[in-house]
Amino acid sequence: ISHPEKKVPKSNVSPQEAGGVFLQSPLESGARATLGYAVSCVGYPLDIFRNYEKIGKIQAPVAICHGMNDEVVPFDNGKALHKKCKKPFEPYWMIGKGHNDMPERDVCKYARAFANSTVKNSSIPKQ
Repeated sequence: ISHPEKKVPKSNVSPQEAGGVFLQSPLESGARATLGYAVSCVGYPLDIFRNYEKIGKIQAPVAICHGMNDEVVPFDNGKALHKKCKKPFEPYWMIGKGHNDMPERDVCKYARAFANSTVKNSSIPKQ
């Protein structure tokens, strides 16, 4: 299914046709990340990053890696988004890591495993 009206500018691809989505330390909501769940309900109209409402619309597999000691975007944000995915890939919860200290090598290894999985499971002809 092609969605020409939803193509990314300067691209021949629609985000609706993505083979996979990789999220690193994702924000569930701007308000929830900074103010907590209860306050975010009151500030709902002001929250422009309501990713918890969008993630369930993604048709492609979604991989999430998040540091469990993240003080910038709390780990609960990544966990909550993972639970709402239609096609969740096994998450990578990095024990003892925060927002800015996740080892690049480990993140890349996880991203590579995810990419290999999406290619293996896709209908795109292998080259």
